[in-house]
Amino acid sequence: MADALAALPRIELQEYGAAVIIDAAGIDHLALVEANKRWKRALGLSGDPIRVEDLGDGRVKLRAEAVTGVVRIGHTDLEIAPKFLRAGDSGWQTVLWRILSVVEGGHVDENLTTAHDLASLSMPDLLAEMFLASYAKGAARGLPRGYLTEQASGNTLRGSLDPSRLGAWVARPWELPYVADLLTDDTSLARLLRWSAECLAATVKAPGRARAVREIAAGLSHVGRQPPHLLDAQRISLGIQHQGLEAARIVGLLLLEGAGVHHASGDHALSGFLWNSDVIYENYIYWLCRRAAARRGERVSKGAIKFGEVISGDGSKLETTPDVVFRDPGGVTVAVTDSKYKRLGTRPKSSDTYQVLTAGHVLGCQRISLTYPVAVDREPTVWRVASALGGSDIELTALPLNLMSLTLPEGPRLLIDKVCAWLDADLFAGTTSEAPALAGGSK
Repeated sequence: MADALAALPRIELQEYGAAVIIDAAGIDHLALVEANKRWKRALGLSGDPIRVEDLGDGRVKLRAEAVTGVVRIGHTDLEIAPKFLRAGDSGWQTVLWRILSVVEGGHVDENLTTAHDLASLSMPDLLAEMFLASYAKGAARGLPRGYLTEQASGNTLRGSLDPSRLGAWVARPWELPYVADLLTDDTSLARLLRWSAECLAATVKAPGRARAVREIAAGLSHVGRQPPHLLDAQRISLGIQHQGLEAARIVGLLLLEGAGVHHASGDHALSGFLWNSDVIYENYIYWLCRRAAARRGERVSKGAIKFGEVISGDGSKLETTPDVVFRDPGGVTVAVTDSKYKRLGTRPKSSDTYQVLTAGHVLGCQRISLTYPVAVDREPTVWRVASALGGSDIELTALPLNLMSLTLPEGPRLLIDKVCAWLDADLFAGTTSEAPALAGGSK
């Protein structure tokens, strides 16, 4: 099974990149339509993540928008690289995995990140490693058990009398209708873990890894095969003694969110794993900034900032929401940054600069920046923005972060160092009173 899956046709796409033209017979159109509807709804997208155009000559054109990850359409795998990386560069999966390890809760075994070549593992294999390590740790004392309410009748009263069946009791007074709570292993968590193990066994490429998850599924054969509803799975909570299973639960949720409509009939060919690129980038930048702030004894926050007093007419206060606000131990704002999931040209877009300049002005902060993802090292660009109203000058930095550094073991530290270097730089060091212009657009 693993060998067959490893040989599945694969189409490499670039988020917002050039469209790929393929033979129409090489893609399951109905499965693609269903996947587009589900991922659009799940990720809150305004349009289909995979745009399809029928060229009318037996070929179709595919283009990915606003998503990154891997998704299976019928018997074809689509791999979607982030827009700032090259689809042909295998390192993008490593970068995505390291970002997701933080954004999705940080449930990654440190042994996995150091003892394995991440670039050689597919996304299902990475999730399988995460699942196996968590299950081995959390199930050492057995899985959590729960109570199941049962309606039954018998010569002995168990639990409490069931008043809804008193008519049956009158007809057969020798049988007592009762409702009892039974302690059982067949819980929502156990069903989720069994189903997840079966899913992973059918999708991982490494035979040994597939065998390990199949053994877990076999060990849970006494519980139901049907996974819990997604809402029920999201409500699963673990006690202190079973916290080791949290990573396995997270994997199960990811699988359940990507399973589509086929899991109910026992088909474990996963639809895949797609993420909203803008959201995961914004969350990852917040994590980097939080680490950088902690190193400096500061803290970060994100929230709406209201400003402006209405002096005439009807209305309410104005509002802006910067992505990250840095504050010192006394609560004074020292820096503001906005994460921009865009390609950085020679200068930021006007709308982006206005937004962060407003936040800096309202919060009384001279140091502001816009962070951009890049695939090669690039020096920050710094502008001095003077006020014509007699206020203090503001330092605006276009801060490029080379996410390809995440292919290195020390990658996260390098990115945190980059943020710290921006925070530590002397304001307006080596500048003159002339401020470079910012008006205009960007790429």
